[in-house]
Amino acid sequence: MSTATVPARRPSLVSALARIGVHRAWESIVQPLAHRLSDVPFRIEAVTAPWLTAALCAKTADAKVVSFRLGDGSAGTSVRRRIHLTYNDVGRAAGLPATVFAKSTPNALTRMANGYSGTMASEALFYAQLRPELSLEAPRGYHSAYDLRSYRSIHLLEDLVATKGATFCSPQTVINRRQANEIVDTLAAFHGHFFGDPRLKSVFGAGLRSYPQWFMDGDRMANLRPGHEKAMTKAADVIPADIRARREEIWPKLQESFADHAQHPATLLHSDVHLGNWYVTGTGGMGLCDWQCVNHGVWARDFAYAVSSTLTIQDRRAWERALLERYLGRLRACGQSIGLTDAWRLYRRQLPAALLMWTPTLCHSPLLPDMQPEATSIELIRRMTTAMSDLKALDAF
Repeated sequence: MSTATVPARRPSLVSALARIGVHRAWESIVQPLAHRLSDVPFRIEAVTAPWLTAALCAKTADAKVVSFRLGDGSAGTSVRRRIHLTYNDVGRAAGLPATVFAKSTPNALTRMANGYSGTMASEALFYAQLRPELSLEAPRGYHSAYDLRSYRSIHLLEDLVATKGATFCSPQTVINRRQANEIVDTLAAFHGHFFGDPRLKSVFGAGLRSYPQWFMDGDRMANLRPGHEKAMTKAADVIPADIRARREEIWPKLQESFADHAQHPATLLHSDVHLGNWYVTGTGGMGLCDWQCVNHGVWARDFAYAVSSTLTIQDRRAWERALLERYLGRLRACGQSIGLTDAWRLYRRQLPAALLMWTPTLCHSPLLPDMQPEATSIELIRRMTTAMSDLKALDAF
């Protein structure tokens, strides 16, 4: 399902930027089209019917994409477009997908955000090897390809709007109690399946980093702390006074929280479980998409992030302990037993890591694209810092 061209070693940041510049210059002149499965399109507009046939019809003998058109899309850390497909009679009879959702990295910023950071390889690994083991509401991947020389990448994914009638959440979406239960049940489903699985560090280890390694790789690339500090000033009006007064402690506490990932069994982490990456199916169920930040580490990394970002402050205050108890019950059903006192402490300790996903998003490095609207970042910083204040997270170390 996935293909990759791998250089001998990871280049320096300067070398990576120069390499991307050379490839982008060549692409702008040549405008290469993708025809063979081994080709990695430099942008979605470069795909062809033969390439789509190779990517989507390999398991159906004689099936063929005869035509296609590009639909609507959006841009952030990647550029996303819907592709509408027409097959020959064999492909139609086989029920091959009429639309797919394509994610690509056509410019320098998206290639830094996905290529140099390593997330394009992790996402490909998830869809090719991890997703098939899981029974949960999440998109399926049809094809992933990336090139670690140019940092071109493409993922062809299930079009959830077409297959599930999905509606994607936003900070204005109010999650009710049933949906909150489904969110923690979803986390427990993939956490429980991979809890303590040695493959996370061995079989999948080449493409799946620990959370501390994943974060520090991002920091080395984009120098996240200055953006964090600027955001703490920019968003000061929504940050509780006690957190503002102790803002210098947040980055060191994040570093301390890395120890949790070494001291507790690792599991698969989605690692970016904010509300915008959840969707509601046509039947009302909750699903989780956008697995580009996948890594491994302590379960509380995802739990703290999800609960502090998906719920209104009032609902989080009212439901968080019951949700944690529900989550732990689901883990027990998977054979994993964690005491409530220890779990509550880990939940508190992982809140700074959740915040550090959003302060550098509000005030991001010039090496990264605009990833989220400013109002979204401000709202999630408000929710997370309020959770840190309510739970005295900085005193949990």
